[in-house]
Amino acid sequence: MEVVGNRELAFFPGTCRGCAFSGFVYHSEEGTRAVQLRIHKAAFSKGIVPGVFRSYYNGGGVFVDAPKFQNHGVEVLASFTDDLDVDAGEGSASVVYCKVGDGAAVLTSTHPEFAASNLDPTVGLPGYDMIVKALKEDDQQRIDFLKACLLKLGLQVSQEETAIPSLSRLHLSSVETDDMSRLVEALKDIIIERDGEQYIEDENDTFHLEKPSRWSLASVGDTPSRMTDGSFEHREEEEEAEKDQAKIIEYDKIVKRLLIHDTGQPESKDTPYFNHHAYVANLKYYEDQSQSSGRTFGKELLYGEVVTSTNTLLEK
Repeated sequence: MEVVGNRELAFFPGTCRGCAFSGFVYHSEEGTRAVQLRIHKAAFSKGIVPGVFRSYYNGGGVFVDAPKFQNHGVEVLASFTDDLDVDAGEGSASVVYCKVGDGAAVLTSTHPEFAASNLDPTVGLPGYDMIVKALKEDDQQRIDFLKACLLKLGLQVSQEETAIPSLSRLHLSSVETDDMSRLVEALKDIIIERDGEQYIEDENDTFHLEKPSRWSLASVGDTPSRMTDGSFEHREEEEEAEKDQAKIIEYDKIVKRLLIHDTGQPESKDTPYFNHHAYVANLKYYEDQSQSSGRTFGKELLYGEVVTSTNTLLEK
C-alpha cells in the first residue's frame, strides 16, 4: 500500500519520501530498526544536544532536499547516517524544523518520543532483542534530543526526570448543550451496558461513559489523588498492567473514562490546564468576526490532559 499526494497541513514545503528503509509492514514490528541519527548541533541554542544516537524507526520517510528549503524557514535538525532505500535528494534529513505562520513545527521520520521500555524484546522477530538493546543504550541521548527539540519550539522543559503520568479522563463537551444531546443520541447504537454501566468498545479502545453529576458525587470524601481527573483509578490499572506485562503497559487494554458534559462546559477545577469557557468565548468571537456562524468545526470538543495516541483514539 502506498500513500501518495499533497497534504492539507504541508508544514514541510517539499516532499517526504518513504519508506526510508524497506521492510515496513502495517500493524507489525517487522520493519523496526534502531537507526542512527546525526544531530545538527548548530541548529540548537539550548539544551543538552547529543552528537549521534539510535532512534526507533518503523516506516518513516526522508525529507527530500531539505537543505534547499532554508529560505522557507526549514532547518535540518538530524539526518540518517545509513544508506537509504529511496532517493533523498540533497542530504538525508530525518528531523526538520519548519516555520509555520507565527509558529513552528518539528517533523520527525523516526520516533524520538518512543522509549525502548515500551518494546517487548521477546516478541519473536529475528534480531528484535538486539534492536531493543541498542535503543535502551541510547535512551538518555534520545531524551536529551527530544528536550532540545521542544526548547527550540520555545516550550518550557523540565530537566528533571519525572514519572510517566497516568492517563486522565477524557471530557466530551459542546458549545451548545442541544448539540451535545444530539451527539449522545447518535452514539446510542454503539453503547453497550454492563453491570449498570455504559461502555463503547471499538477496534482498539474501550470507553467507560460517565456523567458529571455521577462523578462529583462519587468524588466526595475521596483523597486529592483520586479527584485529579481520574488519574488515580487509571494508575491502579496501569500498575496491574505493569505486573502482568513485565512493566510493559498495554494502554489499549486500559479502559478510558469518558466524561460526557451534557449540561454545560467542564469547570476549570476539572480541567485545570485548559479553560473550556475561554475556548467557547474565543470560538464565538472568531465566528462573529469572520461571519462564519454556520460553521461547525470546533463546536464539539474531546479533551484529555494525558492520553494515548490521538490518532488511534479517533480513528479506531
